[in-house]
Amino acid sequence: METVFKTFRAEFKGIDEDGSLNMFIPVSSGKTDRDGEIVEPQAFKKTLKEFMKHPVLVASHDYRDLTNQIGEWTKLKITDEGIEGKPKYYVNAGNEQADWAYYLASNGKAAYSIGFMPKVWDDGDGVKEPRRTYKEIELLEISQVIIPSNRDAIQSMRSKSVDPIINEICDEIEEELPEITKEIITKPEETDDFIRIPVRSCEVTATIDISKKEGISALYCGKEKQVRTYLFRKDHDWTMAKAKAWVKEHEGKSAHEISQEEIIDELDYLDSLLKENGANDKVKEILQRIAESYLDAIQDATIPVEDNKDDERIRLIVEQVVKQVVKNS
Repeated sequence: METVFKTFRAEFKGIDEDGSLNMFIPVSSGKTDRDGEIVEPQAFKKTLKEFMKHPVLVASHDYRDLTNQIGEWTKLKITDEGIEGKPKYYVNAGNEQADWAYYLASNGKAAYSIGFMPKVWDDGDGVKEPRRTYKEIELLEISQVIIPSNRDAIQSMRSKSVDPIINEICDEIEEELPEITKEIITKPEETDDFIRIPVRSCEVTATIDISKKEGISALYCGKEKQVRTYLFRKDHDWTMAKAKAWVKEHEGKSAHEISQEEIIDELDYLDSLLKENGANDKVKEILQRIAESYLDAIQDATIPVEDNKDDERIRLIVEQVVKQVVKNS
């Protein structure tokens, strides 16, 4: 039988000293769910111990990216009414998704999707009794359904969802978005490892390096092609004052102006790949188009050098890439 997923809105009960949240997931409310089914809380008991050997808390059933591992379950207890759980979120560690998930949970806006494999169940008529009552299941995962933190993404999720629980939380988040944005997005903070300077609200799609040498990275919004939050490593001697001053000087400038070293690294890597592996026709076509535009700029002296060694090295590497592409064409 295929894996079954059920979504429940959790109740926030409080925060422990170690940062774990006390959450209650009401698996059984005495009513059938939207599928006409009931999952008895005791159905979880037999496989709960096995689940706790690897109790990862994942965002929206997505295991493709490590940033989607937003925490872990430190404790799960089955009661007659449901599941009492203590999720410990990986907050203040440079993972924006974990921080947002923690905010949702601690403000009573968490929906958890429970994935399980049915083992024993009773079927009913679906009218006077539930269509199906699960008596024993194999618990596979408890994943938090992450409601986005921007209006466009919320509306997109709502348009695709038929789950009333998800739509209910979407409505609440969208209504409170201005205050949430003010509280979460624009507040600089200092953690054990980072100085975090948010600069705008958008949906994060990746973490990028601004300067490995200086210990600067950023949470990047691919759709908007903008940085949402700058991350400054404290082991590179960054302080809140220095980080704020850096952002004030560099925010809004092009990547060339703020990340010369990153450009050089990428061009060095591209050059080495071409030398070692060559390129197929499609790669040659793309590289030829990109390289020719830079070659024209170099020949016309429209790329300023300004007596800068980094700029000069970039020009030399671009010339090498151009020559390599032309040679392989």
